[in-house]
Amino acid sequence: MGMPREPTIFKKVNQVVRCLDVNVNPGGCSWLHAIVQIDKKEEEDGKKAIQAAFAGHTSLKHVYVVDQDIDIYNPQEVEWAMATRFQADRDLVIKEKEPGSSLDPSSQPGTHLTTKAGFDLTKPAGQPGQIL
Repeated sequence: MGMPREPTIFKKVNQVVRCLDVNVNPGGCSWLHAIVQIDKKEEEDGKKAIQAAFAGHTSLKHVYVVDQDIDIYNPQEVEWAMATRFQADRDLVIKEKEPGSSLDPSSQPGTHLTTKAGFDLTKPAGQPGQIL
């Protein structure tokens, strides 16, 4: 179901940073989560990609932005990026009371309002990649 949304997310993200790939993955019910791979050049690119991904698919609940050295189809690599490149106080984007998906059973009944989160799992700009 999410596959048709991958190109819309890709297009929106590519308007603000160089987007390499998008995976609306099965772990997010193939609708609520997206993993976005970017070619990070500037420090704010990860957060720009998060905002653009939400604009590209308004039903998204969680967005994970990774560097080009992370395989977005390998959950272990994405989790590794979360463990080694993410600090919540600087890399987490929270969007409260946003319109969400009717497919999200945790959203507010009737309105489908939800809190969305974006995770910038990218390394600092200019830092070389790590071997997994």
